[in-house]
Amino acid sequence: MATPKKGQGIAFKIPDQAAEPPVTPEAPSTAKPGNPRTGVGMLSRMISGAQADTEAVTKLNAEIEKLKLQVGEQLIDPRQIALTRWADRHPDSFSSQAFLELKQEIESAGGNVQPIKVRPIRGAGADHVDGPRFELVYGSRRTRACLELGLPVRAVVDENIDDQSLYVQMQRENRGRANLSAWEQGVSYHKALNEGLFPSARRLAEQIGLDHSNVAKALRVAELPQEIVGAFRSPVDIQFRWAVALDKAYQQDPDAVLSAARLLAGRSPKPAAAEVFRSLTESVSAKGKPKAKDATRTFAISDGKKGVIRAGKGGAVTVELPRGILSPARWAAFETALQKLLSELPEAP
Repeated sequence: MATPKKGQGIAFKIPDQAAEPPVTPEAPSTAKPGNPRTGVGMLSRMISGAQADTEAVTKLNAEIEKLKLQVGEQLIDPRQIALTRWADRHPDSFSSQAFLELKQEIESAGGNVQPIKVRPIRGAGADHVDGPRFELVYGSRRTRACLELGLPVRAVVDENIDDQSLYVQMQRENRGRANLSAWEQGVSYHKALNEGLFPSARRLAEQIGLDHSNVAKALRVAELPQEIVGAFRSPVDIQFRWAVALDKAYQQDPDAVLSAARLLAGRSPKPAAAEVFRSLTESVSAKGKPKAKDATRTFAISDGKKGVIRAGKGGAVTVELPRGILSPARWAAFETALQKLLSELPEAP
């Protein structure tokens, strides 16, 4: 006889508890709208969610744009922006392929994504309607593109920027985009030096973050006679690496180089830039008549700087002074001193 296990045969009964009816299978319940069971339902939910996310992102972007405008950016009519007197873009820069591509990009975006920078013109308030209200710091190509497209230009307005800072920011920003040609840079550097923004070319180079030799080359290009510059189709075609050779050829025999330049300028169409450079520099060696050693005389001025007295064709004499020695404001005093000096010089034996 088997021994019963503990608990076997024991039953529990809860008093006054009605017997529960047997459980019968129920029909499958309809899925809740928030929990789709089918692939089509899940896909519809995903699409609906993506659309909602897109709308939310669009709204957030719009809010960000509003906030940007509130913290310094403005939408300005480009007709209210004047170029600074140190503007360094040659008109040919606005007909290049690079500018046309920039203009197309701005048109497709509905405006310039990267803002320009301007500063208010003194005395030109919001009610000023007779002229520009702002002076451009940087962004001349974006401003020009918006002007031609009839779009407002996005701009940061800086009310506390002085002339030197304006120039430095303009130069540095240009290098981060479409850099200026050698001629454009040289002309710009000359303006800055002549107006006293910087005491020397070396100091200018330090402030704008360039090697002094590059600044010197650009200045050499800008100092070329107009006849040489005019031999090229455009001044922006003159390259940095040609600066020294062109200047050297001109200093060695200006008559030969200027004669070749005039012939090139008269050709239609003008030859390519490389051919112009070759013709100008080879004109000296082709003539084969170097200048006499006693045709020039160098003299010391101060701080290691030197001047040159040069005898030209027909007996004309020119005195060449280094850059920065004689500002336009001192020309009258220089002329008076020179007249006095010449009158006191003894006659040659």
